[in-house]
Parts: sequence; C-alpha cells; structure tokens
Amino acid sequence: MSDKKLRVAYYLNQFFGQEGREEKADMKLMLKEGSVGPGLALQNALGGEAEVVATIVGGDNYVATHTEDASAEVLRLLKPYKIDLFFAGPAFEAGRYGISCGALCKAVGEALGIPAITGMYEENPGVELYRKTSYVVKTGNSAIKMAADLGRMVAIGRKLLGEIDASRLLSGETIGQPSEDGYFPRGLVKNEYVEKTAAERGVDMLLAKLGNLDFVSELPLPKFERIPPPPPVMDITSCEVALVSDGGLCPKGNPNGLSGRGNKIWCTYEIDSLFSKDVTEIECEVVHTGYYPLEVMENPFRLVPVDVLRDLEREGVIGKLHPTYFCTSGNATIAKVCKDMGDEIATELLNRGIQAVILTST
Repeated sequence: MSDKKLRVAYYLNQFFGQEGREEKADMKLMLKEGSVGPGLALQNALGGEAEVVATIVGGDNYVATHTEDASAEVLRLLKPYKIDLFFAGPAFEAGRYGISCGALCKAVGEALGIPAITGMYEENPGVELYRKTSYVVKTGNSAIKMAADLGRMVAIGRKLLGEIDASRLLSGETIGQPSEDGYFPRGLVKNEYVEKTAAERGVDMLLAKLGNLDFVSELPLPKFERIPPPPPVMDITSCEVALVSDGGLCPKGNPNGLSGRGNKIWCTYEIDSLFSKDVTEIECEVVHTGYYPLEVMENPFRLVPVDVLRDLEREGVIGKLHPTYFCTSGNATIAKVCKDMGDEIATELLNRGIQAVILTST
C-alpha cells in the first residue's frame, strides 16, 4: 500500500454544510476546503489513511431539481483535487437530500471511475432511484447515529477502492453481500464458489419453505403493491371535486395540532372560511419542515389551487368544488401511517359522494 494519503471529497446539503436551513435550499453549489460539519466525523472514520480535501455544499432544492447541472458543476469543482473517494450524506429519510446524494454519487462514480458512497433510510425515494448505480448504505431515519453510519460508508469505500486498485488496498477485504455489509441490493449477480450446486440449494430452500422454516432467497423479487386504477370520471362537468394536500397548509395557529415531522393525523377545513377570495387576506401557516414555505405563504393557492377550481366551477368545466379541504403533513411520516391516513381520507370522501380528487404535494 502506498504511503500517500488518499484524497477524499464530501457532499453535504446546506444544513449540514453550515450554510443555513430551508431559506438556503435554493443555493447553488460551493466548495469548501477540508472538512465541514459531519466531515469531521468522516475524517475520524477515515483515520490517517485518507484526508477530506474538499467539501461540496449545495441546497436541497437546487441539486434535487437541477441534477444534471449540479452533477456537471461538482465534476468541475473537483477536477483540481484528483480525488480517490467520494462520499455524500448520509441523507437519512430526507427525500430531496437523498435524491441529491444519489445523483451526485452516480455522476462522480461514472465520470471519475472511483468509489462513490452515500447512505439513506429505507423509505427515502433516493434509494430506489440510485441504489443500482451507487452504493447506498442502510441508515436510520435521523442523524442520531451519524458517526456509525459514516463508519460503515467508509468501510465499504475501503473495500471498493481495494477492488479497483490492489496497490491501494486498505482493508484486505472485498465487498460482501448487501446483508453482510449493510447496503441496499444493487440488482447485481456475482459468481462465487459454494459447496452445493444451484439445484441442491433450490431443493433445500423448497424443503425449508414447505416445513415452515426460515430461509433466505438468493434472488429476492421486488415487491410491487397492486393498486387497481379507479373508474374514470364519466362527466367532469357534473362532478364534485375535492382538494387534498399533504403540504401542511392550515389556519394560523394550527388548531388541530398537525406536526411538521412524523405527523400522524389529518384534518379538514371549510374552504370559504379558510380561503378568502383575496389571497392577501388569507391567514394561514405551513406545518411542514420538509420544504421552505415562503412561496406558499406568499400565495397559498400555489399549494391548494382553490382559485383555479373556483374559476373552473364558474365556467362549467367541473360540476362543483367540494366545500371542505382535506389537510395533512407528509414529512418524514412512515409509509404505514401514510397508507392508514390515505385510507381514512378516501373513506370519508366516498361517504361524501366525491367523484374526483386533486391531491397536491410539495
């Protein structure tokens, strides 16, 4: 192994990069020399074998919605550093951050031919988008165990680097199965020597299944929930349309106690009481910590398009705007709770005879 230290680059969003919160979510990419924020924990996990030479910081909104431009900019910023390893995040369950980390890891890994590793919680949308193009380490849903998560990211980086260039082998190990090294399956099949043939292993698994015993499939199939499409609206001009949103827009004071993170309830508000015809007179607030609500607060109709539906009702394009608005906050809420709330809202809508729904999100 060479005595020369490996050169590492790290990507962080605006929050972990110490540039601000949601008010900085639209900031473009910037480069900081050395370690910043969690980069100190990353450097500690790397030990003396490698050095974080550059940290890229970008806003969640900007990178997640301008992935091509951001990817090109990261490559430009990193060009002078001649890096050996690239890390991003971990993003935990933050969707925009996960998409950003995955996109940048994909770009850097493909363009530079180096290991690029990130980490996410299983329900982060970035997992399904990028687990096949980058190594995504499994994490919890918060930063409580960030140091441990970074440590597992570093361990995978060491193994991958050794596989690419044996002269820079750090751990003496090769990358293991997803279940062994704690990353999400990438859909790859590798040849390896085993004691039993495929036929014997297949029979063993079948016997275990028939005997109600535990076994692990060598090729787990993806699970797709079957959601039958609803019947089409036969005549929209006579249809009553309801508005539902998970953007957390509610009356000022949050009377029903919505939570901005991990929310578990939904509520209803009467449109005529909540939404004045004059948008400047609407007194609302956003209970949702997953996006910067400035534009919604300037004009609540951007999230809940009451104004447009009132126009369509008046023009006869739709039969009627349902007088009740259904509201919840969908930030960092586990899928099971989201499904339960969705079922409850759908049941109430059916009981009210609603034929169509416009569901808006952030």
